[in-house]
Amino acid sequence: MPVLLCIFGACAASAAQAQERSTADGAISVQKRARPDLDPSPLRFGGFEALVSLETRLTYDDNIYASRKNVVDDALAAVAGDVSARSTWSRHALAFDASAALTRGLSQDDENTGTYEARASGRLDLGVGSQVTAQAGYARAYEPRGSIGDVDRRGPRTAYDTVNLELAASHATGRLTLEAEAGMDRYVYGRHPDWEEAISAARDYHTWNIGLRVGYAAAPGILAFAEGTYNEARYPDDLARLDRSSDGWSLRGGVGFGLSRLIRGRAAIGYQDQSFADPVFPRIRGLDFSAEIEWSPTRLTTWSIEARRSIQRSPLVSIAGIRQSRYGARVDHEALRNLLVWARVDYTTSEYSGSVRAQNDLAGGLGGDWLLSRRVKLSLASNVQRTRSHGAPPLPDLARAFDRSRTTVSLRYAL
Repeated sequence: MPVLLCIFGACAASAAQAQERSTADGAISVQKRARPDLDPSPLRFGGFEALVSLETRLTYDDNIYASRKNVVDDALAAVAGDVSARSTWSRHALAFDASAALTRGLSQDDENTGTYEARASGRLDLGVGSQVTAQAGYARAYEPRGSIGDVDRRGPRTAYDTVNLELAASHATGRLTLEAEAGMDRYVYGRHPDWEEAISAARDYHTWNIGLRVGYAAAPGILAFAEGTYNEARYPDDLARLDRSSDGWSLRGGVGFGLSRLIRGRAAIGYQDQSFADPVFPRIRGLDFSAEIEWSPTRLTTWSIEARRSIQRSPLVSIAGIRQSRYGARVDHEALRNLLVWARVDYTTSEYSGSVRAQNDLAGGLGGDWLLSRRVKLSLASNVQRTRSHGAPPLPDLARAFDRSRTTVSLRYAL
């Protein structure tokens, strides 16, 4: 933490200089802006270029099981690698991404995990203003400790595999833009050693969704749009008496804007409705919203805010859905040309449908990235989380109430 305070001290010292520097840089976000003298140089072969990197991480977690009582701390060591390849063609595009990470707890074997992900995507340019895109991905991941999907107090973390397929098409003519998309996601959960087979299988599900969007360029830098989505969720191996399968839709209208290099974003508001196969589960319906806005008063500082409402699948057989609202704010600052620092705060509310249970999560963090060279990046991040559950769920032992902090030091090397 003292190191982080020193970093933010450097931010304050350079604030006055930030106001005087040119804002001619084309990218609005501090994190996204290109840095030709510090960005990794891709490997080139044929019509492709690739970035390959290796990373080591060391994390101290003062509450690895996200518990209120019998708190256990541990240090976690991780090694990760990723490969990203992109085509450099003038028309059409192909991309491939793959990553893997191995984590080991120094004293607690329950935190030992191995994750991996692979994704392929492509774009077919059909003509002026028309294109079709597709992507497919597979991943092995674990439920984060303390999340709404984590129902374990002790023991190995819950693993799950995901398969994702997406297809989209768009066409622009004059001021009008038309977009259509369809997707499928499948989640298969690992058989937890402390669970019965029926309980494990009850979590497996797959979803389908389709969406349509119409946009109109109302003025320079302003795009008004209307969008609608429909989704289906099914639990093919659910052996419980209650069927949590559901169908839902949402309608939203909004605006996307890039009025200048100072402010860009997207905001939408509408209505959502999710109904469940078993009548014992109440419908989840009401206000739907999303917003992501970036504001850069200078080219050295970017403020970001986010607000989003969504319907999440419940890990509990007795509860079908969770209405979740998330609000976040973040600031990124370029203290030096090769030193980027950030701070964030997030607040999330989760309402368990059909139950008086609700969960509030307050999280925050400070961090920095030191770009030592094109190849080497040193990062430091410290995050805290405060979670409280309210009400009496069907299984009182599943209520969460804990405080947790994590500090991570990582070193990334680009080949």
